[in-house]
Amino acid sequence: MPKIVDHDERREELITATWRTIRKLGIAGATTREIAKEAGIAHGLLAYYFADKNAMLEAALDRAYVVAAEQLVARISDLTGVAAVRETLLAALPIGDNRPEVEVLVASWGAMVTDEAQRTRRYTSFREWRDTVRLLVAAAVAAGEMTAEQTPGEIADALVALADGLTLHAVMAPADYPAQRLVATVDKAIERYR
Repeated sequence: MPKIVDHDERREELITATWRTIRKLGIAGATTREIAKEAGIAHGLLAYYFADKNAMLEAALDRAYVVAAEQLVARISDLTGVAAVRETLLAALPIGDNRPEVEVLVASWGAMVTDEAQRTRRYTSFREWRDTVRLLVAAAVAAGEMTAEQTPGEIADALVALADGLTLHAVMAPADYPAQRLVATVDKAIERYR
């Protein structure tokens, strides 16, 4: 009797294998052959789930953005003010459970420099995150928890730039940027706006 395969489950397994491959070899090294090897399946089986390498990479990146957004919602659902701003910034950093998707997303940043379609598509997700930070900072300013010496947009943009820079450095040099250093840096930055 043939083995019954749950195609949705297998597709998710392949996306996870794509994440692992990207984390090990980068976007350029994530060939379909390497992904199949990482997934422990025959190379030819990939065609049943994805049209080509680009489709696999798109699915992996889409999933990384979805996971990041879901984690953010879970982290800030009961928070307001500065606490919500802080958690939103920390959610963007490669700390703990979110490290895999953050590493995958950072690996994709290079492609956005030269690929207009990728830049447009991926920047939409970034803009949503930035706008969330702006709304939360505005709420914290309105509540008197953050300074009104700068506009909420200016404060949020500075904090977003800090989180992006920390993320990049933490992915490139994790030993130099352990979780406690990342958290302390975010906390010091937020304190400047209180």
